[in-house]
Amino acid sequence: MSTLSIHPVEYLKSHVCYDGIWVRLLTSLVQKVFKSSEQAATIVLLLLSVGLVIFSCMIIGESASIAANYHAAITEVLPPLQALPTVM
Repeated sequence: MSTLSIHPVEYLKSHVCYDGIWVRLLTSLVQKVFKSSEQAATIVLLLLSVGLVIFSCMIIGESASIAANYHAAITEVLPPLQALPTVM
């Protein structure tokens, strides 16, 4: 009586190679994710920096406007002081 294998040899070989393919695929995927995350981090950093500059300019403009309004209100209530003449 001869012994026959249940699974063909090609089936066993494909599963042996499958482990190596899976590791290479996972490694490649992780490398691509890290590369794209570095690019995304650079873009986010650039956008946050530009946003910070714009926000700072808005706050400075708002404070200048408030100071101008305050100065206008004070000059209406209290007239500006005249410079005292200096006697020699």
